[in-house]
Amino acid sequence: MISGEWPAEDATVLRYGLRRLLLSLPIVVVCLGGGWTGLWFAFRDDGIGAGWIPLAMLMAMGVGGLILFVTRWRARRWVTAFDSTGFWWMRGKEAALIRWNSLAGAGMYWARTSNRAVFTVELCPHGEMDRDDPLLWKFVRDTEPLRPGLLRYRIDVGDSHKAYEKAFVRWAPELWFGRKEQPMSYPGQPDETGHRERTAERSDTVAHAPLVFDAVGIGDTVVVQRGMILVYRRLGVALALVALCGWAVWALVPEHGHGAGAVVRQVIAAVLVLSAGWALVMIARGARMDYGRRVTMDADGVHIVRRGRSVTLPWDSLAGVGIYEAPPLRTLELCPKDEIDRDDPLLWQWVRDTEPLRPGLPRLRHRVSIWPAGGRHAVAAGCRRWAPHIWFGGERMPSGYQGDRDRKGHRSRGRDTGGPVASPAPRHPEDARPPHDLDDPGVTPAP
Repeated sequence: MISGEWPAEDATVLRYGLRRLLLSLPIVVVCLGGGWTGLWFAFRDDGIGAGWIPLAMLMAMGVGGLILFVTRWRARRWVTAFDSTGFWWMRGKEAALIRWNSLAGAGMYWARTSNRAVFTVELCPHGEMDRDDPLLWKFVRDTEPLRPGLLRYRIDVGDSHKAYEKAFVRWAPELWFGRKEQPMSYPGQPDETGHRERTAERSDTVAHAPLVFDAVGIGDTVVVQRGMILVYRRLGVALALVALCGWAVWALVPEHGHGAGAVVRQVIAAVLVLSAGWALVMIARGARMDYGRRVTMDADGVHIVRRGRSVTLPWDSLAGVGIYEAPPLRTLELCPKDEIDRDDPLLWQWVRDTEPLRPGLPRLRHRVSIWPAGGRHAVAAGCRRWAPHIWFGGERMPSGYQGDRDRKGHRSRGRDTGGPVASPAPRHPEDARPPHDLDDPGVTPAP
């Protein structure tokens, strides 16, 4: 993957994703039509009735059509281009370039059955290549090379093969070896398992990529987290779950059902209700934790407020502050100078046991999610203004870095002390209200 470079103005541009979307529309229409037919019969009379198996197949076909459409729609902006430099693969704002001088040959393989044809572009490098490039790894195939020991890129171009053939003949005629027919099984699959293993090893050994933050103006206070945003999101998920479960139960349990089929449908409906009930309990627990919670920062430090109680982490108690990111998650990392109370009633859920910034510092730190995620730029600006001496910047982290709160340990330590674990008094105990009013013009809310 490269950055800061784009094809020349006279490049041949082929809209790979849009072409695939348009070519898949007939299949999507047929599948969605079958799904709607199944839904229409399901709503007739007393629910699904005795024909629930064929209707389930129709609805599964509709789901498959919807998944296909969403997948192709999300990839609609994928573009390929050809210029004097090489072959470009562009996905949104990201681009990868395969230079002509790195290739030993380029051509097209194809195979046909009674009702389907497959066409793939074959790009054969004459040397080693990065088989785990973020944009190109899915096209890498370990197959018979032009010369022993080499991999190649294989890109499915479908019914757009004529346009690709013309582009290759125009821009790289000396590399073009034409079309070659292959057995139907030739396309193969990307090495997903190997890619995951290699990238996991690489993430452990390669330094984390730094993050770049936009320069934004801030007031006297910056909002790090609005707990009510998470509550509203959980509420939306809960309402959608209740609606879906209600419809499923209504469709599965007709008013006058009987026989073995009716018993099976009733069992399925009961399992759905129990599963939905468990999910609603978990959603309610999460909403209870988030309700009334707000995190802000100012010149004094980071303030945590929840249900009228507040606590402040002053800047001078920290050895470092920064932002970690593994999209869609962004977290504010608060690394203390000394040991912290891991069972503070307001802070325990953000305590994480991880590698310290440098030897001699405690392993425990506070990791606070930034919500909404767009507020990370204002949070970074606040850290640079109020704590420049301890700001270590931002880093991109591997997925799953955030860890989980030590719920069992927190409970066991509370039982060992004979009740809830006590914590030090807030820094401003006389001020039980939030340290800042979000309606104040000096407060910078998250975008």
